[in-house]
Amino acid sequence: MSEDTREQLISKLETSQRQLTALLNSVADNQDWQPSPDAWSFRYQAAHLATVEKEAYWDRVTRIAAGENPHFEPYFNTGRDFSQHELGNSLREWAVTRRKIIDFVRSLPQEKITLTGTHDTFGTITVLDVLQGMLDHDREHLGELTQLVADCRTEVQHS
Repeated sequence: MSEDTREQLISKLETSQRQLTALLNSVADNQDWQPSPDAWSFRYQAAHLATVEKEAYWDRVTRIAAGENPHFEPYFNTGRDFSQHELGNSLREWAVTRRKIIDFVRSLPQEKITLTGTHDTFGTITVLDVLQGMLDHDREHLGELTQLVADCRTEVQHS
């Protein structure tokens, strides 16, 4: 799946997280703004990032590295109630879990990096493939949030 080295992926993950965190912090005063009633607010976006990191990505890297050859189904946290999750707290929680994953992956000997698991959507995956999936997820949200932040600012300026 991934052509990047461990350190290249880690560096890209650190960068994408900084970008997303800055973007979301820039709208913290409007954390409940939504482009439509059925869309996620910035509060929900931040809570989603923290939750998927903790519930899906941490589980994947640790179980693959443990040599379990685990099988994973797609992870969704749609339908969750994140209304009590304050945006800033979610971003801090996300940062802690991301750091834990990065430190864990950095500490792995090379033979653990090549162990595999399987995923219903992605097929055979390694720890580095999980990191690439995290990066893809960050980039997807970065694209969406860049537009949403612009839309929010426009709406707030005109109200």
